[in-house]
Amino acid sequence: MISIRKANFNDIEFLWYLRNQPGTYKYSRQKQAVSWKEHVKWIMPILLEASNKNIFIIKNLKTPIGQIRLDWMNNKEVEISISILKEFQGKGLASKSLDLAIRQVKKEKKISSLIATVHKENLASRKLFEKLNFQLKEKNQWLKYTLKL
Repeated sequence: MISIRKANFNDIEFLWYLRNQPGTYKYSRQKQAVSWKEHVKWIMPILLEASNKNIFIIKNLKTPIGQIRLDWMNNKEVEISISILKEFQGKGLASKSLDLAIRQVKKEKKISSLIATVHKENLASRKLFEKLNFQLKEKNQWLKYTLKL
């Protein structure tokens, strides 16, 4: 059973581990592992709610398997991203997780659209966002998908 919950201080190490998986950073804007110090500096404002970002932990039963990040770009748009541990990929868990996150965003905030920025070679993410009815809006090295809410 898939669920999501807001990340907390107990998740810092898991999120660092997930972020530094080669399959995670392969298609990220920063294509390398990050140090513990860099990670803590980045994650602390998010967990302290002193940032425009929210992170949700994806759980399969009680096991953390991934994360969904929401970057509040303005009052109307939110950029959404997802990463799941390799051993849990390809099982439909990402689409179930994103569906839960989208429903939560719709309830909590009055936003008009979600944006997903996907590297053009990341076929799994492209298929995922297309499956969830995101529309391709811009094409270059980074594809921009939008979901109107």
